Amino acid sequence: MFSPETLKHRLSDPATLPRPGVSPALSYGRHRGPAHTQSRLAAVAVTIYEQPDGTWTIPLTLRPSTLQHHGGQVCLPGGQVEPGENVLEAALREFEEELGVRPAVRHHCGELSSVYVYASDNWVHPVVVVIEPPREPWKPDPIEVEQVIALPLDVLWDDDSRTELVKRRGVQVDGQQVDELTFRASAIEHQEYAIWGATALILDQLARILQQ
Repeated sequence: MFSPETLKHRLSDPATLPRPGVSPALSYGRHRGPAHTQSRLAAVAVTIYEQPDGTWTIPLTLRPSTLQHHGGQVCLPGGQVEPGENVLEAALREFEEELGVRPAVRHHCGELSSVYVYASDNWVHPVVVVIEPPREPWKPDPIEVEQVIALPLDVLWDDDSRTELVKRRGVQVDGQQVDELTFRASAIEHQEYAIWGATALILDQLARILQQ
């Protein structure tokens, strides 16, 4: 059974956090390798709340396919840390901006391991909070969010939800595609959605911590 107090205790010592068990084949320099010295500091909100039926849930966002970075991908709410903000403040602000509902925080549990995201050059800090169940429907920002996805926490340790994707990326020179790169990426499946990349790394580490 999920316990916010137990999760907070397990996140209290970053040195003891298990490493994620999933990673894209092109991991070094994308999620494992060092960030640039001028990489943008970003935060994502790993928010957990209890449904009326007792199911613990994490809200995720499906990004519009028209966006330049991570278009069409399932992501955690988040974005760049603004001057004067800490990562918790940034994560909660981005959550409200993207989902249209102010999160009522019950527990600030801590942070998961930071992740460098090559595609957007962001050094991402995942902030874990337990919130009150939303009292109103989501009002997602249509520019950043196509759909809000409720991910049951139980999906994270369901072996049947784990899969592997084949991804393709164009190789461009001077604005022209000259080749295509193919690689494999571990993913978490939920309904018709596949969660991969940095979001899968973050959620997989959360699952490993909860299973300890």
